[in-house]
Amino acid sequence: MWQIPDDIPLFTMATVAKAAEVAPATMRAWFQRGHVRLNDGDTERHINGAPNKFTARSVLMLALTAELVRQGASPAIASRAADHWMRDGVAEGQQGAPALRRSGGLFPAPYMTYLVMGAEVEPESSREPVCRIAGIDPQASDAHSTLFGALFFRGRASAKIVLLNLIDRRVRQVCHEAILGDGAPPEPDWEAVATKMLTPE
Repeated sequence: MWQIPDDIPLFTMATVAKAAEVAPATMRAWFQRGHVRLNDGDTERHINGAPNKFTARSVLMLALTAELVRQGASPAIASRAADHWMRDGVAEGQQGAPALRRSGGLFPAPYMTYLVMGAEVEPESSREPVCRIAGIDPQASDAHSTLFGALFFRGRASAKIVLLNLIDRRVRQVCHEAILGDGAPPEPDWEAVATKMLTPE
């Protein structure tokens, strides 16, 4: 399947709201109150009534923000966590997968990519990241202990954990449908496809 470019503004607020599973009015309120902001590549409206256009990268960030808000984070703190995922590569203290991940990306297979946020986070004025990114190989013998270790952020039990692979898959499906229409085929489960291709007959 062709890939949607991450940095071309193709998507309306309606697509963002659908991908994030929040009401468009709620998303607009987050922008109006300064909890979230436009990113590089997004375009502001130039004609009254015309929607902003968002890049796929921004849609991913806003969908993650919405998921963290559903888990109890404030929109501003959730937005900072999404910003950390999207703008930082492997940082000091990176947990799990040794392979590098591109900023805003997922760790390569077989690793699953998680965002972990502590129960107590720094004030919004702090420059410190409010979360960390963990890569865990679910097939590894130590997967359960690694996941358990990832559930603690700075020595405290984490209040929020998000499987970023699911966010990425849902957002890219909604974006494909926005471009190709409702008849767009669902994105395949690429791991299942690869397994089938590699299985001897």
